[in-house]
Amino acid sequence: MKKLHILLTIIIIAFFSASLLAKDSGKIAIIIKTKGKVSVVNAKTKKSKKAKRGYKLYSGDKIITSSNGRAAIKFSDDGSMVRIRKNSTCVIKGKLQKDRKTVAKNVYVEVGTIFSKITKQKSLFRVSTPTSVASVKGTQFWTVQEGNGGATYYYGEEGIVEIVSKGGSALLKKGQTGYVKNKNAKPIITVTKPGEGPGAGEKGSVDDFDIEFMNDQGQKVNLKFKVEPKK
Repeated sequence: MKKLHILLTIIIIAFFSASLLAKDSGKIAIIIKTKGKVSVVNAKTKKSKKAKRGYKLYSGDKIITSSNGRAAIKFSDDGSMVRIRKNSTCVIKGKLQKDRKTVAKNVYVEVGTIFSKITKQKSLFRVSTPTSVASVKGTQFWTVQEGNGGATYYYGEEGIVEIVSKGGSALLKKGQTGYVKNKNAKPIITVTKPGEGPGAGEKGSVDDFDIEFMNDQGQKVNLKFKVEPKK
């Protein structure tokens, strides 16, 4: 009788563990930092919730930052990261690949500014906007999308980005600026001028974080740390 009870307990635990894994199998990213007002609109329910560190993201979820809001997300499969600046709206999409380990990612920027840091991996990473699509693999770059479906700007920080629109395609490299006036226009590449771009003069990086917590004396303490890349 005792053995039967143990067996039933193991089966119940296994069942609930499998249920939890199945429920979480669609997770593609997690929010690792927020500041100011940031909200997430659920892809299925269309309900909006306040975003916070540790919030799990599923394909189709929309992130919205206010005039004082910022957020950073990390993809679950390979650690690629995206930093979202204020007054931005973007949709996080992902599709599990055949190997069941990597996710083909697509960050759709409706409006605003994001910084993408992509690790070198086999799956596809795209940043799409109303005017164009940027395909990358192992690189860093900025995307700035004007409101009302306006022009898109890309700023290369590292590696190579392929920008494609209905008007044509172009390669963006480190130290260059890409400009796409509209979806029918060919991407134009120029040399980035000193002080130009959203990352100009910026202190810190996408891997720098700070956490505020209370110590044993009830005092607020700010802990700063940096995530080192995997070797």
